[in-house]
Amino acid sequence: MSELSDTFSDMRDGMVPLTTVFALVAFVPACLAAATGAENPLEKRACRPSNCLCNGIQGQFCGNERINRACTNGHVFECARGTGKACDYGVRNSCRQCGKLKC
Repeated sequence: MSELSDTFSDMRDGMVPLTTVFALVAFVPACLAAATGAENPLEKRACRPSNCLCNGIQGQFCGNERINRACTNGHVFECARGTGKACDYGVRNSCRQCGKLKC
């Protein structure tokens, strides 16, 4: 009986470090994303030129492919005043979730 309990004890002791490693592998990327500001303010992102047209009023908006196929769903765009041209900041969580700058 003592051999059996020793075997289970050895298995359990070996599993703890393995379980810890798996937990860290899942947890660390989320912490790094939060620490590096994965959802940084848009001012710190490059705004790439796009074919998404806008109303010519300066401001940001979420893309809507039903209105203009070049205005990619889930992306946030910046409309340039007076030109009707928008640049693309890329994916924004709120645009993906609810189609608005803030849900």
